[in-house]
Amino acid sequence: MVQFSTMGLVNHLLILTIFVIYKGHTVSFLSAQTPSVCVCVCVCVRERERERERMESIAGNDKAHAICVPCPGQGHINPMFKLAKLLHHQGFFITFVNTEFNHKRLLKSHGPTALAGLPDFRFETIPDGLPPSDADATQDIPSLCESTTKTCLAPFCSLLTKLNNAAPEVPPVTCIVSDGVMSFTLKAAEQFGLPEVLFWTTSACGFLGYTQYPHLIERGYTPLKGLV
Repeated sequence: MVQFSTMGLVNHLLILTIFVIYKGHTVSFLSAQTPSVCVCVCVCVRERERERERMESIAGNDKAHAICVPCPGQGHINPMFKLAKLLHHQGFFITFVNTEFNHKRLLKSHGPTALAGLPDFRFETIPDGLPPSDADATQDIPSLCESTTKTCLAPFCSLLTKLNNAAPEVPPVTCIVSDGVMSFTLKAAEQFGLPEVLFWTTSACGFLGYTQYPHLIERGYTPLKGLV
């Protein structure tokens, strides 16, 4: 599992390419930054020329297949979609996973063919675990976060199994790119023996703040005393 954070992917990130050498489960990152971007990356080093040659040789069912799982919020879906398009441009087969609720909202607002996709860029859905709703509004965020954490692992594993058995139309999944909030995907990656990248859509400053939460709790600074 690898983690990275970007500030303003849509506006600031010039190039972010992830090469997955899936047979050895090796993940390598190449990135270009502007001064307003901070990318925190762990790199498993392998000779770049060999990576390039191997990617060029990938064709048909041997194409690397990334399954992208955004957190079901607009500020998370948009950056993940940008990243998915960059990976697709570099030759990846992409499966983009929305919740059923968001999938229906997108079809309702953009038309029945809005998510038809391409032969090698497809959309799939999983339930979010909340009661069914046709409301055209943002779901309750605390309830959504709790529900996805507790209920999404099983349907996501079922989706991985379906995709892995969908040859020859779909190549086997070779890596998972998940929003850092969707931590259930880590268990799925371990279960299926897949490399995973956690993508944090917050700013680099916000990401740094999150890493300090345990220290604030240990020192007794939070939760604040005397507040209800």
